[in-house]
Amino acid sequence: MKIAIITDSASGINNFKDYKDLFLVPLMITKENGEQIADDENFTADEFYDLNDKQLLKTSQSIPGIMMEKWDNLLKKYDQVVCLLISKGLSGQYNTCKMLSQEKEYLGKVFVVDTNGVSIILKMQIQMAYDLIDQGKNGQEIEEYIEKNNQNFEVYIIPKSLDQLVRGGRISKAAAGLAKILKITPILKYDGTIDKQGKTRTFKKAIEEVIKLLQENNKNSEYIDIAFSRTSEEVIKQVREIVESSSFKTRLWDEIPNTVTCHTGKETFAIGVWKK
Repeated sequence: MKIAIITDSASGINNFKDYKDLFLVPLMITKENGEQIADDENFTADEFYDLNDKQLLKTSQSIPGIMMEKWDNLLKKYDQVVCLLISKGLSGQYNTCKMLSQEKEYLGKVFVVDTNGVSIILKMQIQMAYDLIDQGKNGQEIEEYIEKNNQNFEVYIIPKSLDQLVRGGRISKAAAGLAKILKITPILKYDGTIDKQGKTRTFKKAIEEVIKLLQENNKNSEYIDIAFSRTSEEVIKQVREIVESSSFKTRLWDEIPNTVTCHTGKETFAIGVWKK
């Protein structure tokens, strides 16, 4: 059986030529004037960050017609299509595509998985799908396996800068100003949605606190996955040194997708492990 995998730009994968049978249907980024840009490989990181510096960007689902057209084209060459898309807690993408997949021509052929994932989580789920395909599993079995394990991770998000959270109205200017004076860094928890976990003094301590939490809660986990938005080499070096001094081995060291950076801003780190 020949199976294709579709993901959206929430996975953070840019080099699709390096992946066999993996295809992109991009999420959309909306400018302040309402113009939409496909978040695909033609939209470079430099273009994104330049635009993000100048205006408040919003994100939206993939265009349904493009998704269905992709299904139709792939089903001419493949027996089944498995869709691994952004978490339904962050977007309506899953619900829309799940509904469309129930059309008669797609039943038993297109499987839209409730991933609960984004960024480093979604990227690992794509690898899981490859492993399952190698084991001879079909689309339904892949869907069932990933959904059964779609909460089997622990991830924290640490924004070094609060500027984007202020621009998006998620925290007030006054609160951000006070946090800057007191050198307070928030720690957010990701479990399919993003919520506040706690706060600490300084970015360095926030990273150390997250590593400590992950070690205490996942004593049998060997690998840690890390994603980050654009930041200085000095900050990257600082985070690497903290991680390397822990018991974890680094597996993924990746960039946060544009569709997440739109909301969290530059100098943000996502750090997590899969539970054993």
